[in-house]
Amino acid sequence: MTSLEMWALFGFVLLAVAVYVLVVTAWLFARCRGRGMAGKPEGDEHSEAPEPPRGRTDASGLWVTEDVREADPGGRTHPIYKKLASLSSEVNSMSRGQLKQRLRDLGLEPRGTDTIISKRLTTYLRRQAILQEPDPPWELQNSVQTNPYGLQYLLVLDFEATCEPVNPVDYVHEIIEFPVLLFNLKTLTVEDRFHSYCRPFLNPNLTDFCKNLTGIRQDQVDSAPYFTEVFRNFTKWLDARDLGNKLRFSLVTDCPWDIKECLFPQCVLSQVEFPQYATKWIDARKLFGSFYRTKSGNLSSMLEKIGLKFEGREHCGLHDSLNIARVTERLIRDGCLLKYNRFMPQDLLASFDKS
Repeated sequence: MTSLEMWALFGFVLLAVAVYVLVVTAWLFARCRGRGMAGKPEGDEHSEAPEPPRGRTDASGLWVTEDVREADPGGRTHPIYKKLASLSSEVNSMSRGQLKQRLRDLGLEPRGTDTIISKRLTTYLRRQAILQEPDPPWELQNSVQTNPYGLQYLLVLDFEATCEPVNPVDYVHEIIEFPVLLFNLKTLTVEDRFHSYCRPFLNPNLTDFCKNLTGIRQDQVDSAPYFTEVFRNFTKWLDARDLGNKLRFSLVTDCPWDIKECLFPQCVLSQVEFPQYATKWIDARKLFGSFYRTKSGNLSSMLEKIGLKFEGREHCGLHDSLNIARVTERLIRDGCLLKYNRFMPQDLLASFDKS
């Protein structure tokens, strides 16, 4: 290799090294500029907006924010946390007789399974301890709130619909009973009701199975208005009570079926606009299981667990609604956090908007 070739090779190597150094330097500069010294995005132009404070339900059913560092910089060093742990331990060590007696002494409902009454007492004692604390941590101040949406009413409903002994995959359930109870969250009582039967369109003749299950007679649906008129009357009923205007409310059901498999398909079938207030709601059965940390079962099972019996006829929409309201009342009295726990899928709503 001649000296000229050696110098050319040496120059090429130097050029390659220089390019490599420039590329690496540029990458490091961009990385440091974008993330800053702590590895977090800097600047407002391209950074994501901060999420609102999130929360969770703790073992006693109280609402607790996830940002513990902001609420208690010391990491739960406040003496009240030790007191709350002691209260929970005390309740867990009680026998059933002791639990019931303590509840009676406090003027609380003593009926229910061991799991239910233990939860009831623990939640009550924890709430009282927090309320009596002069300066509790912020997250605990927030935890005594059981109605974070500021609701004034609940609309408790349980639709009955056409059905077969074995429903085909493409079967459309048409609403044949439309009962709604107006539950006042201040008085915890049923203040009013809307009730109507509906005449089905696709399957006007009820099957024997449907009639036996629901107790609805053929003549009751034959003389009833179609869903379009019933829903129009229901909307007028809401407006007359300022529900959705001045007064805030949420729907309450026993499961997702009433909204997802009844109301939504019925609105599509009847070409009625699906109401915004039905896009999210409270599922009392799901709430029951998460709050009491027990298997909820069906409506009768939930009533039995809280020491009550089903009143009326099962699968009668109005009677089912009344019993759902009783379960809901007990949940609220026991300190359960009222929160939306069912949501309509956005893609399903979008498909309805396009149709």
